[in-house]
Amino acid sequence: MKDLETWNRNYAKKTLWAFLDGKKNLNWLIGTIRYSRVRGKRLAEIFESSKTYGNPSRYQEALSACREQGWIE
Repeated sequence: MKDLETWNRNYAKKTLWAFLDGKKNLNWLIGTIRYSRVRGKRLAEIFESSKTYGNPSRYQEALSACREQGWIE
């Protein structure tokens, strides 16, 4: 079984991908990332690895929203 931290990172990444694919809205994304408790460097790594995935404008929207929440510098 995966440790909780790994599970939370995978959950946050899949959440981001669902948003970038247009399957979910920004409020859903923010709520699920809040629930995952992935923050700081780990969340930044998820964004960095997803930079070329999905819709670029949705990527910027998600990144900005996470920065506004103070979860990424």
